Amino acid sequence: MGMKTIITASVLACVLLAAGAYYLNTPVVIGFSGQLTGTFSDLGVQGRNGAMLAVELVNAAGGINGRKLKLLVRDDGNTPEKALAADLELLAAGAVAIVGHMTTSQTLAVLPELRFADAVLVSPTTASPKLTGLDDNFFRVIPDNTSWARTLAGYAFDGPGLRKVLLLGDSDNVGYTDTFLEGFRKSFTALGGEVLGEVAFSSRLKPDWGRLAADAAASGAQAVVLAASARDVAAFAQAQVRGGFRLPILCPTWPYTREILTAGGSNVEGIVFSTSYTEQNDYPGFEAFRQAYRNRFGWDPSFAAAYSYEAVLLLAKALDATGGKRKGLEAALAGAGIIHGAIGDFRLDANGDVERGNFIVTIRDGRFVTVPQGGE
Repeated sequence: MGMKTIITASVLACVLLAAGAYYLNTPVVIGFSGQLTGTFSDLGVQGRNGAMLAVELVNAAGGINGRKLKLLVRDDGNTPEKALAADLELLAAGAVAIVGHMTTSQTLAVLPELRFADAVLVSPTTASPKLTGLDDNFFRVIPDNTSWARTLAGYAFDGPGLRKVLLLGDSDNVGYTDTFLEGFRKSFTALGGEVLGEVAFSSRLKPDWGRLAADAAASGAQAVVLAASARDVAAFAQAQVRGGFRLPILCPTWPYTREILTAGGSNVEGIVFSTSYTEQNDYPGFEAFRQAYRNRFGWDPSFAAAYSYEAVLLLAKALDATGGKRKGLEAALAGAGIIHGAIGDFRLDANGDVERGNFIVTIRDGRFVTVPQGGE
């Protein structure tokens, strides 16, 4: 072997070593896109925090094939235009996938463009059944809201013995509210209950809560089923108290965050939620997750934080299988197997959907308390 060949081989070896070192020092970029300001920011802020905590955990455990995860965060602005702009900005910055969005309206708004851009979306909290069973680039760690609707209808009919209810929903998140309320209607009427009507309002247009509360009280309903954000549910509850009304309020998971406690105070006592998340959780990893979140951010996590945390764990396992690359990510997500999450073990089906158990939760003495069901 001549001197020139030896030098060439040495140079090539140095180049390969440098390339390998550069590769290992290059992080795997993922994005988070959710509402960080405005009425729905309780979901977005908690979701962002849960994603941050999971990224820190993954990196502390060695990252993705020796590479660190890097989380880029964007506020999706709670409008379709801002949501798409946030996502495209994340993709342009090198994100191989996006964790988001936190509401159905935002997810439905961006999915067509993200499919065109060949981007993968892993949602913590988009629960619309409109996205169930589709073979596409959308994955989620939360079940669709029809299961909560059935559970809440059964509780309303068999628990407090309600027979007549009024439905109210925020039209600014219509993909979520309409499907949940329709699911409740079908289940409640099948049991023998009666839905007296359905009222839509826009949270963006600042509803007249006093008028909505008075109309609900005059409708003859025994309770209100209210699909809206935590702040809006608290505002309705406060309007009821001011008007001297006290119809029971039944809700899906959406407003089940600490924001409802801080915004509503004693006015939200007794509100009932149907959810797949409970703080009375004996899953081995839950208390460790809650304590880690509390130490990191100074308060307890909500369902949005837990699901976002789990979304990142799922994505990290799939990226580990693809070597941190975008190619093959859909198959890796669907085939990731069992994930040991924050609130329980879970796995996705072939279409990127998940099934979980349901709970009824109420507010008692300023705390969320799980209501025993059936033979519990």
